[in-house]
Amino acid sequence: MSNYQSNQIKLINTSLIDPHPDNPRKNIGDVTDLAASIRTNGLLTPLSVVPNGSRYRVIAGHRRLAACKYAGIVAVPCFVLQLGPLQQLEAMVTENCQREQLTVLEEADAIQGMLDLGATTANVAHRLGRSGDYVRDRVKAASIKTEVRATRDDFSQLTIGQLVAIARYDGQPDRQKKLAQAAGTSNFDYILRNIERDDRDRQWIESVAALLVGSDSGINLIPDPEKPYSDPEWRYAGCMFPSTGTPEETIEKIRELNPAAVSIHMEQVYLWTRRDKTADAEEEARRAAEQAERDARRHALEEYAAASADKRMAWLHGHLHGIKRDKLVETTARLGLLQIIDPDPQGYTLALSTWNDKCGGEQFATISGIEPERALAELRYHLDEPDWAVWAVQILTARIEWFIDPTDWTIANDIGRRIPGYYQILQDLGYTPTDDETSHLDQLIAAISEADSDENEEDEENNQ
Repeated sequence: MSNYQSNQIKLINTSLIDPHPDNPRKNIGDVTDLAASIRTNGLLTPLSVVPNGSRYRVIAGHRRLAACKYAGIVAVPCFVLQLGPLQQLEAMVTENCQREQLTVLEEADAIQGMLDLGATTANVAHRLGRSGDYVRDRVKAASIKTEVRATRDDFSQLTIGQLVAIARYDGQPDRQKKLAQAAGTSNFDYILRNIERDDRDRQWIESVAALLVGSDSGINLIPDPEKPYSDPEWRYAGCMFPSTGTPEETIEKIRELNPAAVSIHMEQVYLWTRRDKTADAEEEARRAAEQAERDARRHALEEYAAASADKRMAWLHGHLHGIKRDKLVETTARLGLLQIIDPDPQGYTLALSTWNDKCGGEQFATISGIEPERALAELRYHLDEPDWAVWAVQILTARIEWFIDPTDWTIANDIGRRIPGYYQILQDLGYTPTDDETSHLDQLIAAISEADSDENEEDEENNQ
């Protein structure tokens, strides 16, 4: 403010002073304590205002003005400044940055407002005492549209790193909203990484397609068959993924394999050979045998999953009430943390509000021994009683049991990754897995480790 400050102070009636409509800080907060201080000690620092017709607008001192009005102060000392629109906004941004904590988004919108009024990035950076990159990052954040900001009530509290990542996908509101919802959770980096990978895959397939349609490619490019595994003319012979290599390396690999034709399928290149009737019959028999084996494995897994779930819940039913309260409190916290990192941002709170319809009601009834329709009434009572911990554990274990599907025992998905942690919590309570459960747990942990290893190797290749 020093570049604009006036040496002349004028006493102005508070009824004639208005907040500035372009004030970067949208929420001035509670001024009760400040008003009490002003009543006792008076206003120690004059306001800075600009004329607005017969009235005035605050440039510096919005909280002080609000506190004075709250305290019933009739007139306040003011510096009356003569500033143009850009100078007014620049002064308010500088004042807020020096005196009052703006959110990143408030600062970003204010900086964009200064640029809209004719300031340059270099001017703004110099005035704020910041780097050019600092200003440019906030300009990116300011570009985020209102519909994306409305995704969550606390959008203005997101960090500059999160805002810049969201702004990167300008014109793609679905992606921006997905990132905004995940910001502040462990899923944010995961979702961002997947979006970046999707973009790399799309760029890869577009480059490969451009090389394939080149006049000198020498490769037979055909439309993707509607029925890839039963087309009357073409037999599927493999595919090329982005991990195959660069687009140029992929083309060379296709030439080495010399398929009869290739087609573009999503982010993959399918390879085709001409169909042979005898080979087709053999292939059909092989596929039928493989499907029968998969069906048998699925049936066995379903039987195991059902037996395992029954055993766990029977143990919970028979043992929870005998566990010490401090252990249950600890277990509640650990189960809660396991739920908090759930992809559903509402966690088990959603389960409580829809308990009679879904989200674990049946499992809760098995563990607690009460009917699902009585669950909410029982919980409202018991969660306020000394035995709240045992009921909290029943809620959380029922929620996890509801989530676990037979297929989650074989793949490294969001639920499968929670099963080992869930078992560790149960074992800490005294639960003893069967040999069958231990074997399946070992297989699941191995699958998770393999998936993580593959992902790390792919990330390293992409970063090279």
